Amino acid sequence: MKRVVKLTDELIEKGEKPIFTHGPLIHNRSVIKRLTKKGVRVLPENFEGTIKKGNSIIIRAHGIPPEEKDRLERTGGKIVDGTCPHVVKIQKEVQKAYNSGSAVIILGDKGHAEVVGLMGFCPENCFIASSEKDVEKISTDLPVTVVVQSTLDEETFNILSGLIKKKFSDVKIINTRCDATTRRQNEAINLCKEVDLMIVIGGKDSANTNRLAKICADENVKTLHIETAAELETVDFKRVEAVGITAGASTPDWIIEEVVEAVVRGP
Repeated sequence: MKRVVKLTDELIEKGEKPIFTHGPLIHNRSVIKRLTKKGVRVLPENFEGTIKKGNSIIIRAHGIPPEEKDRLERTGGKIVDGTCPHVVKIQKEVQKAYNSGSAVIILGDKGHAEVVGLMGFCPENCFIASSEKDVEKISTDLPVTVVVQSTLDEETFNILSGLIKKKFSDVKIINTRCDATTRRQNEAINLCKEVDLMIVIGGKDSANTNRLAKICADENVKTLHIETAAELETVDFKRVEAVGITAGASTPDWIIEEVVEAVVRGP
């Protein structure tokens, strides 16, 4: 996600204005506020007529369905594809499975931008599962290929993929979880064992940060999910012996540094 912010900053430095993004670039209000001041705008749903020929349109890291990309290209705008390379790999796996005649099960959050984008590569026989009940409802006689939203946690993946293996006889499971996200989640779990307070930094609307906060809370350690250091002003650290800090993938380094400084400085 930081990659797509860098792409946007490079366009700003070139003096381009306005710059459009397909959906909020990342789920971090501090970053969005900064970019908005520099002329970056989120496209409306009915964007035809908004874009002039040559305007830059940035596709965010989550990616978009092929039909939506075609729609953007018809505007005459200049497409800057910021889709995460790992997400592109998942898109290709979905398309490959669809072309081979398989049904596709995407393990992930319904309505999440990445999942919506993946569904566009499998127009038929595509199922989304985020819970055991979702798996129970899936019905198909086709071979099944399973892919995973890049930020899904390991526990949920193991549970749902295990149920799918039991339910269907012809199953191919492709673990498309992001290695960086997996490392971050595992590091947070290990850190939880050493501290009595975890601070998770990231957007309140960020799926991967919310999942990170839940993972920490599930480790039975007090967990604070914050977006900025200002939210720590009312926190009493007097009875806290050890603090752990982690952050979502889209959290800028400067916000992390401010939080660390605030914790070190104390009340």
